Amino acid sequence: MLPAFLLYLLFVVSWFLRLTVRVPVLATIRLDLVLVVTITIFVLLSPRPSRPSPMHPITSRLLILILFIMVTIPFVEWPGSVVKNGTENFLKAIVFYFFTVRLLNTEKRLVVFLTVFVSAQLFRVLEPLYLHLTEGYWGDAASMADAETFERLAGSPYDVINPNGLAFVILTVIPFLYFFWHRSVPYKLMAAGLIPATLYALLLTGSRSGMVGLFAMALIICARSKHKQIAAVLLFIAILVAAQYLSSDQWDRFISVVDPSARNAATAEGRLAGITDDLEVAMRRPFFGHGLGTSREANAHYRGVYQLSHNLYTEVAQELGFVGLALFLSFMLATLKTLSESRSALARQGLYHHRVYLLLSTVQIWLYVSVIFSLASYGLSTYLWYLLAGLSAVFQRLAVRMNVEDRSLSRVSA
Repeated sequence: MLPAFLLYLLFVVSWFLRLTVRVPVLATIRLDLVLVVTITIFVLLSPRPSRPSPMHPITSRLLILILFIMVTIPFVEWPGSVVKNGTENFLKAIVFYFFTVRLLNTEKRLVVFLTVFVSAQLFRVLEPLYLHLTEGYWGDAASMADAETFERLAGSPYDVINPNGLAFVILTVIPFLYFFWHRSVPYKLMAAGLIPATLYALLLTGSRSGMVGLFAMALIICARSKHKQIAAVLLFIAILVAAQYLSSDQWDRFISVVDPSARNAATAEGRLAGITDDLEVAMRRPFFGHGLGTSREANAHYRGVYQLSHNLYTEVAQELGFVGLALFLSFMLATLKTLSESRSALARQGLYHHRVYLLLSTVQIWLYVSVIFSLASYGLSTYLWYLLAGLSAVFQRLAVRMNVEDRSLSRVSA
C-alpha cells in the first residue's frame, strides 16, 4: 500500500495547491482524476485482513448518508442537476475519508500526511501574503454602507478561495503551529515566526467569521492550559495589542459583529437575514431537499441570489432536506465523539506528551473551530468534514493499538 499512500500525498499537494492550474499540461492529462482512480484501484486490490473488524460508526453513518442521497434522487426538485453537477463534487470530497482511513494505518504515515497537508495549507496562506507585501495584491473587496469599498486579502490568483475561505485555511494552520510549541526548539522558532505572519494575514482578510473562530480557538487553548489564569491574561493583552494596529476600516469591519451603527453592519445583518431566507428556501422541500449540489440553484430561484448558502447546516437542509440534515449531523456527532473518546483513552494511559496525543488534541481544536466556522461557510461537498472524520477514525485505531501495546508491556514487566 506504500505506492497508494505516496500517490495520496501527491493528490493532496495537487488538489490544494491547484497544480493543474499552475501547470496546464497537468490539467490536460487530468492529473487529479488519474490519481484518484489509481489510488482507488490500489485500495480495492490490496489484501484484506483475514478477520475483518466491525464497520466503524463513522463509516456506517457516511454510507447511510450516501445511500440516502442515491435513493432520494427521483424525489428531489432537480434530479438532473444532482447527476450533472452535484455528484462529481461530492465524490471528490468523500474520497478524503476513505483514502485517509485506508492508507494512514501507522503513526508515521499519519505524521507524514499531516505534515504534507499543513504545509500545503501554509503555502496557501503565505503566497497571497507575499504577493500583498511585494505587489500590493488583495484579491477581493467588500462594500460598506457609505458606498466605499474595503479591500480584503483572498487566496492567490491560482487559488479559488475568497477572504473567508482564506481565513479558514489560516484557522486550520494555527492549531498545528501551536502544536510545534510542544516539540523541539527549532519547531518553537518556526512557530514563533509563522504565527504572527498568519495572524497578520487573517487581519488582512477582514473576515469576521475568522476572528470569531480565532477567539473561540484561543478560549479552547486557554481552557486546556495548565495555567488558565496566566493564559487568559496573555490572551487579553494580545487582544489589546492587536487592536492598536487595526486600521479604522478593519476596526469597523470587526466591531460590526456587535455594533449596528458600524459602516459594515449592513453586511453583518445581511448574513443573519440570509440564514433565515435560506431556511425558508429549505422549507419548500423539507423532506428530501432540492438535490445534492443545488443550493446555489435553489437560492437563485427562490431568493433571487445566485450563491451557495453560507451556512453548512442550511446548505444541507436545502440540498438534502431535514432528513438528510439529521443524517449529516449524526455523521458529524460520530466524528466529534470518536475524537473525544480517543483523547480520553490516551489520557488514561498518561500519554499527555506523546506525539499522537498532541496531534489528536490539535485536530480536535481544529474540529471544534470548524463546527463554529460552519455557521458562516458551506461544506457539504468540500473535503473538510470527510477528512476530519477520517482522521478521527485513524486516531481511534492508533489509540486502541497503543493501549494493547501498553498492556502487553505491563504483562512483560510483571
